[in-house]
Amino acid sequence: SPYVTAYPWSGSGFGTKYANPATLPAGIGYGVAFSTVGDPQIAYNEYIAVGHQNGAYVSAYPWSDSGFGTKFSNPSTLPVSTGHDVAFSPDGSAIAVAHSGSPYVAAYPWSGSGFGTKFANPATLPTGTGLGVAFSPDGSAIAIAHINTPYVSAYPWSGSGFGTKYS
Repeated sequence: SPYVTAYPWSGSGFGTKYANPATLPAGIGYGVAFSTVGDPQIAYNEYIAVGHQNGAYVSAYPWSDSGFGTKFSNPSTLPVSTGHDVAFSPDGSAIAVAHSGSPYVAAYPWSGSGFGTKFANPATLPTGTGLGVAFSPDGSAIAIAHINTPYVSAYPWSGSGFGTKYS
């Protein structure tokens, strides 16, 4: 505990630790991601999400210069098991969680209200425990790193969710 820790950062290094979130992630934190809003040159972080071992397997919070805000409600359909990694789409409209247990990835619409209704699983699933997840910089693709060959599965991504797996 607290399973997630954050510090301000500057050219001089670490600042004073932010206060812990009021509602902590429910177990060991494995992955963390900030949403980024705005022009990359002047972007700011609006949300933070943590993939973790127990409970809902993912926790998300508003983020500000003051640190963690009040935890968002859990997704109505939870990832199947331990959240190993999380990623926000570049435009902030989706969040994905790589996790243990089939289907190995869960993705949700994202808004200022938090998690939306889970997108349908990819038609062709990753072949084992999801360890990492990332959206392409333009948001047109999503990739999941996993423990079995071919070790990476990539899909087109749109506002409708997963497309047909790339070969």
